[in-house]
Amino acid sequence: MYKHIVLWKLKDEAGGMNKAELAVEVKRRLDELPAIISEVSGYEVAINIGAYGASFFDVSLIASYPDEEAFKRYCVYPEHDAVVAYIQSVTVAEEIVDYIV
Repeated sequence: MYKHIVLWKLKDEAGGMNKAELAVEVKRRLDELPAIISEVSGYEVAINIGAYGASFFDVSLIASYPDEEAFKRYCVYPEHDAVVAYIQSVTVAEEIVDYIV
């Protein structure tokens, strides 16, 4: 199984929304992808509820795929690309970890 974990730190404001509103919008867009992209075998998107100082991340994604090839197919869907473009427009930092279990 191929695991993909992403953490995002959001801008304080973007597109007329504050950070809390951006987190909800990012989560909403990410949550739509598994219904469109069949390669996903597990998917969890969450908004951070902890308050650990200025360096914490706001939204997380933990996704799993049967194998690396399925993950690569997921990455080239136009719907995935649109969500990635939006997220990149509203974030200041991103961390990614991929691994096989």
